[in-house]
Amino acid sequence: MEQFLKQWFDEYDKGKGVEAKSLCEETQSQWSQLLEQAKSGHLDDWKRSPPGRMSLILLMGPIAHLLEDNDVDLLHPKAKELCIEGVSLGFDTQLDPVQRRCFYDPLFYSSVTEDRQLLLRLLQGMQSQVESMQRPAWNDWYKQASVN
Repeated sequence: MEQFLKQWFDEYDKGKGVEAKSLCEETQSQWSQLLEQAKSGHLDDWKRSPPGRMSLILLMGPIAHLLEDNDVDLLHPKAKELCIEGVSLGFDTQLDPVQRRCFYDPLFYSSVTEDRQLLLRLLQGMQSQVESMQRPAWNDWYKQASVN
């Protein structure tokens, strides 16, 4: 899990999100294997920790989309469920702001009004915790969440 998260955030921190074309074949292969393990339930114990749950959310959300997995439409609801359950457990509050943005990804891409309202409440609650260096990126993301 730690290696996966390091790889993800190394790519994510480059400023453009994570793009398939920027990933080497080895990383894509490793992520594909992790996704298959997550889909088959072999990584369910990851749900017990904030970083583990975030890893599953990333695998079943952005990674499935990035790798063009055939089950992407079935996985998004699972990622959303992991997110909402994780919020109720307070797991999101144990992550730094950039990690929380990734944790909330399924809410950001949801078309359900209640999900969007929850996302905006969570982001409003984060506002005071965002350091001044991160504030422009956070403000942009908040504006996007408000519009969509």
